[in-house]
Amino acid sequence: MKIRIFMLVALFVTTMGFSQRNPDNTYMSTFTYKAKAGMVDKFEKAAEKKTKMFNKDEGSIIYTYRILTGSNNGAYERYLVGQSNKSYDMDRSEELEYWEKNVAPYADAVGGQVRWMWEEWATIGDQPEPPKYLHKTVLAYKPGMESYVTRNIYRSGKVLEKRNPNAFRRVFSPVSGADLNIIVVFTGFDEFGREWTADSTWEEDYNEMFGWEQYSADSKMRDKSLREYNGMTRTTLEKVDW
Repeated sequence: MKIRIFMLVALFVTTMGFSQRNPDNTYMSTFTYKAKAGMVDKFEKAAEKKTKMFNKDEGSIIYTYRILTGSNNGAYERYLVGQSNKSYDMDRSEELEYWEKNVAPYADAVGGQVRWMWEEWATIGDQPEPPKYLHKTVLAYKPGMESYVTRNIYRSGKVLEKRNPNAFRRVFSPVSGADLNIIVVFTGFDEFGREWTADSTWEEDYNEMFGWEQYSADSKMRDKSLREYNGMTRTTLEKVDW
């Protein structure tokens, strides 16, 4: 009886996993590493060589960013982008073996691999290359209250597009390897301190586009939907030119 129950649970979990891998979706995998003490230079050189060997072709492209602020300051986030569900069936054993032998000795993993689904509805900008800097905002919401957070993300994006024609934003939700009740927003830029001027305020534009007092109402519902502890965390990252 126990064996039957175990088999049913295993089948259910497997089915859930595959149901999330919609063939029409685009995915991203992320990995975070911190160089061991005194080994930053060795890690960067080894990771750069590996990236140039394995991660420059479509379907295997990895971008690396160095974390500038927050608790993991100094660590590296690596983004394997443009993945389809079939990408995760590829044989990457040679690449992984190379990493373990030639790069891993110089760094420690910070957590494990996380797989994300690209939320295309929230995309802003069609720049072919990723920006030099990213502001990364992680929103952790209470179960059942995701819609209030995503509505604010969508509407804020429309305001951002109006105020900055060159804006860049990408939004992802986790598929595996992370808390499923979060969503991450990346906004990008190439220069610090650049100001975008407008004749109206952000709040005025928001209300003009979505209705009287909607900025206040949507902000309150978003904040109410976020967890009391670490409901919103922000970090800044800088692209490593490999």
